[in-house]
Formats: sequence, C-alpha cells, structure tokens
Amino acid sequence: MEFYETEEGKRFFDVQVPSLIRALEDLTSVLKQKQAPVELPVETKQDFLRELYCGNIEIGVHSMENYSGEALKEVTALQDELKKQLTEEQWELFQSCSSKAASYASSEASRMFQHGFRLSVNLIVAGLGVSGENK
Repeated sequence: MEFYETEEGKRFFDVQVPSLIRALEDLTSVLKQKQAPVELPVETKQDFLRELYCGNIEIGVHSMENYSGEALKEVTALQDELKKQLTEEQWELFQSCSSKAASYASSEASRMFQHGFRLSVNLIVAGLGVSGENK
C-alpha cells in the first residue's frame, strides 16, 4: 500500500497540502504588497549627534552605572608627581600637549559615535524597508 492510499496520506494530500499552498499564497501576496516608507516624525538639527554625544540633549536617562572615578584619581596623582619633577617650562609644554591630545581623542570619539549611530539607524531603517523589486 502506498502512502497516498492510507488515511494519513489522504488527509495529507486532501487537507494539509491545500492548506499549506493557501498559506504560501497568502504570504506571497503580503510580501508583494508595496509597503509605505518609514517616515520619522521629527526633524533634527545638523549637529544633533554631536550634541547627543556631548550630553547636551536631555534624553530622560541619567545613569552613573559602571562609573568609577578611580581612573581620574590615578591620572591626577600621576600628573601631580610629574609636575614635581618638571621645570615650569616643561610642565607648560606637557599641559599643552595633553590638552591637544585630549581634544583630539574627544573629537575622534565623537566622530566615531556619530558614525556608529548613523550606521545603526541605517541598518534599522533598511530592515524596515522594502526590497528592490517591490518599490
């Protein structure tokens, strides 16, 4: 006896296969429908991400979670020790160099934050968008 001749086979071919085909047709029709593009309701300023990174935009969350002032204390202690060993001219040169390095590091961190944020938003929007065929 072949599978199609059994009760299970008859149920499979008479009920389950047609049901599966209808489900696939329904999915196909939904996927073919043109989706409305995602529109963000808010316009932002050109420097929004820099301001967000710098903490100048209120986002409703203030967290000191995982913050430790220990690293800052260590840096301060090392600077105090270094200041004792340098001449005034050397100390001013060190401060100038440290200031420029800190400014550069901050600028680069801000730039990378903005790049990462834009990339993540683009990836989210791309996931919400429609494929090239359905446009």
